[in-house]
Amino acid sequence: MKSSNVVSRRGLRRSRAQRAELLDAFARSGLAAAEFARRHGLHYTTLYNWRRARSKTAPAFVEVQLPAPASAVELVIELGPAARLRLTSEAQLSLAAGLLRTLHSLPPC
Repeated sequence: MKSSNVVSRRGLRRSRAQRAELLDAFARSGLAAAEFARRHGLHYTTLYNWRRARSKTAPAFVEVQLPAPASAVELVIELGPAARLRLTSEAQLSLAAGLLRTLHSLPPC
């Protein structure tokens, strides 16, 4: 069975929690991996292996905010027996209102 501790360049054993802290510090550091490893007394390959092992873990669930679904709209405008306008989207309402205003402003036939 594998040990949960890893020996560093200086012979120190690192627990899983310590490895996680070092990996988080590396992510925030902005340093190259080799430089970060040198500053913290680690072998570059040890840091590389820790990072690789962490990336192989199952992804965490992330909460996603979805926009509210558009409500279903259906509006039928009948202008006599031969003219029917069916609207199925809220975006079409302003177009229909403009059409009705235009038709209202025309003189009767």
